[in-house]
Amino acid sequence: MQVLEMAIWSAMAGVLVTLTVAATFDVATRPSLSSARSWLSLVLTGGACILMSGLPEALWPSWNEINWLPLKATIGPLCGALAMTYLGLWSGLRSEDLLVRRVMGPGASFLVGGTFLLLGLVVAGLPADTVLLLTGAVNSLAVLMGVLIAVRSVTLGDQLSRWMVLACLCLAQMTAGLYAKGLGMDMGNAYWTLTACATVGYFTTVVVLVRQRSRHFRHLRRQAAGQVPAMASASLPVGAHLVARVEDALWRSQRMGRPCLVAAVSVSNLYAYRESPVMNPEGDILVALSARIRQLVGFRNVVGLYHQRCFVLALSAVQDPTRAELVTERVLRELRMSVSVGPDPLSLPFQPEVAIGVVDVPAGTDESAAVRIINLAEQLALHAHDEPERVLRRTWVLRPQAPVALSPWLAETQPASL
Repeated sequence: MQVLEMAIWSAMAGVLVTLTVAATFDVATRPSLSSARSWLSLVLTGGACILMSGLPEALWPSWNEINWLPLKATIGPLCGALAMTYLGLWSGLRSEDLLVRRVMGPGASFLVGGTFLLLGLVVAGLPADTVLLLTGAVNSLAVLMGVLIAVRSVTLGDQLSRWMVLACLCLAQMTAGLYAKGLGMDMGNAYWTLTACATVGYFTTVVVLVRQRSRHFRHLRRQAAGQVPAMASASLPVGAHLVARVEDALWRSQRMGRPCLVAAVSVSNLYAYRESPVMNPEGDILVALSARIRQLVGFRNVVGLYHQRCFVLALSAVQDPTRAELVTERVLRELRMSVSVGPDPLSLPFQPEVAIGVVDVPAGTDESAAVRIINLAEQLALHAHDEPERVLRRTWVLRPQAPVALSPWLAETQPASL
């Protein structure tokens, strides 16, 4: 290995080791399943990259006597299965999207099965170049599935996944370059530099995105537990911004030919503590309740505040009808749990009285109907307070200009008075 080429791979290995040390420190200081999973993925995949680069054999010539082929043939597909599974968890699509579930299950099984098949080919004495070529082909499938999941997440409204698409493109170059190196191809230092930069770019982007989403989830958990002071619900879309977000959810569902679910959550006793010694108790309550809703519906779907006593949420491109039912049930159950208002020792228990109005919007509904759909959901939520289940559900008609003959109080879908 030339001096310049060794410097390229050494620089790449140095960055990967630095990221691993940082991940180890994160696991030690804030142990959690998410951080442990990130650490394991980084160690295995980073180690595989360093091994495929040939750097260990160049630094320690005695390592050339070791047969690394079984490890090189198996660690790649295993890392691909791990990365694809972790990407599904990070994006939330594994539990929310039917298409991704159908791809991930067989895909991960194929990668694991391919690992054992490749190991069998090594034991059978197949030439090393043939084994590595087949391993690269199996890993290419993992890359394609990773790109599919990331693009699907962007299509369903996750803005952060745009950077994950870029990371997957870096992963494609990383896979091609490292297996070319493992096959002994002489691609030149410019290509090796591109491969090393793509490898560093992939790992750095993934680490940043994982930490950003983990920080967001930790903040939501603290808000839901009432541990974050009220911020006037500034993070929630309101008014015209909320309507625009719901229109976007309807447009996305229309484009994908999927139904959409729009729901309103009414909190009738929000102002129960008008004489409370705690400053701005309503703000604390809204922050906690909005965090609970966000945890339940996911970060791709719309959560907004129609007015102080009414949340609006929209689940776009619904594929699994049972998921919409479960979300409604869980929102009602979680929001009815007590909220601690104010800091100790002045904190007061608040028992929310909530009801939900749900509008099932069929595929093909134009986004211009967003305001009328929101108004209908709000009226359903207000009348649901008189129902034993606290839930009222209706299906939106595709021609909203036609009379809605559901009941007299639904004939007009004007905003309810406060």
